[in-house]
Amino acid sequence: MKQAEMMVIFVGSHNQVVEWQGEVAEVFGFSPSVFLQPNMHIFQVPWETVVRNRPDLSAGLTIMQAINGPLVLLSVVKLPDTGSDIKYVLVLSRLDHMLDVNMNAPVLPDVANGVLVKSEKMKKIIDVIHKIASVDSTVLLLGESGVGKTMLARLIHQASSRKDAPFVSINCGTLPDSLIESELFGYESGTFTGGKTGGKQGLLEAAEGGTIFLDEIAELPYHVQSKLLEVLQENTFRKIGSVDKQKANIRILSATNKNLKEMVNQKRFREDLYYRLHVVPLMIPPLRERREEILPLIEHFTSKFNQKYDRRFFLSPQMKARLVEYEWPGNIRELENLVERIIVTQSEEIAEQVGGTSEDTDAFTSFQTKNVLPPLKEAKKQLEKALILRAYDLYENTYKAAEILQVDQSTIAKKLKQYRAEENGPERKRSTGK
Repeated sequence: MKQAEMMVIFVGSHNQVVEWQGEVAEVFGFSPSVFLQPNMHIFQVPWETVVRNRPDLSAGLTIMQAINGPLVLLSVVKLPDTGSDIKYVLVLSRLDHMLDVNMNAPVLPDVANGVLVKSEKMKKIIDVIHKIASVDSTVLLLGESGVGKTMLARLIHQASSRKDAPFVSINCGTLPDSLIESELFGYESGTFTGGKTGGKQGLLEAAEGGTIFLDEIAELPYHVQSKLLEVLQENTFRKIGSVDKQKANIRILSATNKNLKEMVNQKRFREDLYYRLHVVPLMIPPLRERREEILPLIEHFTSKFNQKYDRRFFLSPQMKARLVEYEWPGNIRELENLVERIIVTQSEEIAEQVGGTSEDTDAFTSFQTKNVLPPLKEAKKQLEKALILRAYDLYENTYKAAEILQVDQSTIAKKLKQYRAEENGPERKRSTGK
């Protein structure tokens, strides 16, 4: 659907328009100044009448008549009371254009590089990012898995004077301790049996002049932390097997979902490194604390995956309402994965129990509803499949999933490949952490 054929309107607690996305004149034929009027008279019936007749606004869509004539398909979701200025989110589409879907819909205006800034909390974070982008201070991005720390790191890089130089990212939790040092610092020729002739360039060297982003910094082995400290203090490093120091002209960004201060107290993380990384800490709120961003994210991901898979499938207002109220323990990553599954299968049944596939929520639900007991072997397989897919969706690397489920990484990788093949859909292109 063309951006000009759809609008998202954010309405405050006093029924005033707080913000909107979309070209008002092109969609409805009237000036945006109409939105600034107290009664927000954009339909043939006043907005107050809509609210009074449907006070719960929990789900469902309505065909409304705009004041200049065109019929509009209106979806309204009332947000939970979280202290936000936004109370309702309206998604409006021109009914006469619904059958002529253009799959080249641009990204919503507030979705830049995957970062959506609709809540006051996120706006404050973006404001800080723009203030610190021009300096080389270290930034520590904090928050739960899936809140968008990697995307914010890219935004910091792109807003800085280093934007034309490399942005190099490494997830410290995806590599075994024996490899992470050589990946970061590189090694000289002859250092390892079977190593590359001529040695290997490390990621610090590859990021020269640009930015290196160390995700899951809490997983960095203790002995490697001291080498990273040298980079921060002296702007130099040594390749493994070398006696010579190299200059490092890079900016270091890092992220974690762990409590580094507690790890310092437990002697699992160097205190001096902690303070070097902690110059500008940014706590990213979970998605459940910025629910006003969920609907625009759904529209963004729907457009993205419709284009990717050449689909023409859109979520119903009922499903959108359920997704807004869901707690999202996996945050934006979980939401993106769910929308992708819905688009790939072209069915909302896969999300009838929001938060994942039907297998994710309760591996035995389908057996119970059929009033049939499955063979124990089949039940165990379904539960195993649910746990592995859920762990990988939340952490996006097989090493972390293996750690959480307390099995070998090779087992996770093998089972993940098997269960992905059983899903009968295009396999998502993601690193398995190998």
